[in-house]
Amino acid sequence: MEQADTTMPKSHAQHRDWLMCHDCGELQKIVAISPDNEMVCFNCNAVLHSGEARRLEWASALAVTALILFVLSNALPFITLEIGSQSQTATILDGFWALLDRNQWILAGMVITTIFLFPLIEILAFLYLLLPYSYNRHLRGQTAVLRWLVRAQTWSMLEIFMLSTVVASVKLADMTVLRLEAGAYAFFLLVGVLILAYVKLNRRLLWGWINTNNYFSTYENETVFDCKICQAMVGESVIEKTHECPRCRSELHKRIPHSLEKTTALVLASALLYIPANILPIMTYTSLGITETDTIFSGVVELLAEGLWGVALVVFVASILVPITKLVILTYLLWSVKVGMRRGAKHRAFLYRLMEVVGRWSMVDVFVVTLLVSLVQFGFIYTVEPESAIIAFGAVVILTMVAAETFDARLIWDVLDEKKPQ
Repeated sequence: MEQADTTMPKSHAQHRDWLMCHDCGELQKIVAISPDNEMVCFNCNAVLHSGEARRLEWASALAVTALILFVLSNALPFITLEIGSQSQTATILDGFWALLDRNQWILAGMVITTIFLFPLIEILAFLYLLLPYSYNRHLRGQTAVLRWLVRAQTWSMLEIFMLSTVVASVKLADMTVLRLEAGAYAFFLLVGVLILAYVKLNRRLLWGWINTNNYFSTYENETVFDCKICQAMVGESVIEKTHECPRCRSELHKRIPHSLEKTTALVLASALLYIPANILPIMTYTSLGITETDTIFSGVVELLAEGLWGVALVVFVASILVPITKLVILTYLLWSVKVGMRRGAKHRAFLYRLMEVVGRWSMVDVFVVTLLVSLVQFGFIYTVEPESAIIAFGAVVILTMVAAETFDARLIWDVLDEKKPQ
């Protein structure tokens, strides 16, 4: 059994009116923050604070509303499709069950995770945190719940599914009659309520309520690093000893270990999968005994031929332009760090933040295919089936999202400092 290290002084926890930018690592003192204004990093322009006016009390009410709407949107019929005398009504989860029936386990897993499991746990996390906050009651496990909520926000994709519903409806409008049911209206309201709840959620205030201490160090004036999850400032000695944030208990390092190697591997895997995702068919549709296949690009061309320029642009941007751009940006960022590029650090930091925001929207095509498979099952008249490219494309989206998380944006700025953290 290992003996405890008694040579290291005990670390101290305290509160300081400081904020550290996670994107570039600059430490800055909070002089005064207006309730209605935000605070940005003076070095790289990243948002550090969004303003106290976004009250957590509003977020509590929105979380309760979101739970009610979530139950209604999943329990009630979502959309009805009519061709002649035949009709097909589907709920949100019917696409998941249709994929399971076709042994599309991977694709079904992507769908159920991003439009049901993550949103449900997200709403429950809101309730577990915000209702006790309204009554100033601390409950066990709130630190872990808030830590999970911060990490999981990116993987809840209800707003992307909503856009997919619009795209699928437009694609089918010429040949069928579509009717939105009560579940669809509840779902659209749910998306708006959740977005507003995140706008009202003040993470800094909530972390301060759970644990007022935000500065942890062993020595006076030692170098500190920030925790991306709770924004705590943690001394170098504490990180080297525990590799854990004392405030939220998340894993913490001075820089993400092997960041460049992990990101490079994920980018290469994404680039390789992007080839079959665009060459192979994404879905097959049969109409009156005639079977045809669609790739991602041919689907865009078909929309253009039908005069649906707006929808074609959305699909082209989300399914073709965004994945390529994300791969190019990641490759550029990796290369710039490898060669020690000093110029254009703010420009590259902006590209990284942009990539984080837009990358998840490429899931539009995955959800469109899911909707079509669940809705368009009219036997000899018209049917739609998923093909192998949709799995490869979904994998590209997920791998590039993980690659963005494994890339440490602070590496962009390290080359400007004489002392670089290892």
